[in-house]
Amino acid sequence: MRRADSLLKPYIKDLGIGDGIRLSEMRRSWNVLFQGPLAGHTFPSLLSGGELLLTVDSPVWLQELNFCRDMIIKKLESYGVRTIRFRLGRVSAKPKSEAVGQKQKTKRLTGTEQDFIQETVDKIPDEGLRETFKATMEKAIVSGKTKIT
Repeated sequence: MRRADSLLKPYIKDLGIGDGIRLSEMRRSWNVLFQGPLAGHTFPSLLSGGELLLTVDSPVWLQELNFCRDMIIKKLESYGVRTIRFRLGRVSAKPKSEAVGQKQKTKRLTGTEQDFIQETVDKIPDEGLRETFKATMEKAIVSGKTKIT
């Protein structure tokens, strides 16, 4: 058995998407890497050739982060970051994944939507597949991406 990442590394390198994958991983764990106000006032925008472009929401934070540059680079070395540039810009208060999670928690399925889902999945003979489709349909409706008319 070989690890999947060892098989995929050559393809990722050939396609030139390594920086994008590392940036995506960094964004997902941003609030864990930098807790508190620093995470709320910054967001990684672009990673290219070891240089991270970090969006900062105010000139005051931009000035402060210039003093913390080495500490930030040290924390992000595992993502291939060697240098950092800062730019002023808008930083969302919460990552999109958290915002979607909150939307799903607040909206509930109506009786009509539940009936539609149940009628649809009842036609699927395989129980595991039926449950997967049911969960997928519920998630799509609750997220607002799909509407039952």
